[in-house]
Amino acid sequence: KKTTYFMKNLKTLIQISVLLLISIILVQCSLPEDDFIENIEDATIIGRWQAVGFEEVIRYEFTAEKRFSIYADSADDFPTLDEFMEENPSLTGLDWFYEGDTVVVDLNFGNFSRLVPVFKCDNDVIEWIAEDNSIHSTFYRESHDISECN
Repeated sequence: KKTTYFMKNLKTLIQISVLLLISIILVQCSLPEDDFIENIEDATIIGRWQAVGFEEVIRYEFTAEKRFSIYADSADDFPTLDEFMEENPSLTGLDWFYEGDTVVVDLNFGNFSRLVPVFKCDNDVIEWIAEDNSIHSTFYRESHDISECN
């Protein structure tokens, strides 16, 4: 009877230990993801950007999965993304994704842009860093005054 009692308690102890271990693993796995999501919200490339030196010519708009290049119209105005897509239904944008800390844009036909974004000025300015660690370009949000913070 002692052996049966011991085995029953041992089985219960093992079950509790396994459940505790699984709970700890699940909690620890969810914390970094929560931090990652919070950082993405703070420093996101999603939105409309101007490239320094090309402010009057082009805007780049990132959605969750696409990058659009939107050029000024004949009145030097920039349409909204919805207007642009309505006027250009065959243009579907370029796919983009993160690969570690690098933003990869599929430029089509096997060509890719690989740049690391460095966020500045409360995440309103991005310095795009090339693979050789040089500054490739600088983008700033359409609503940002680049003369105030660059």
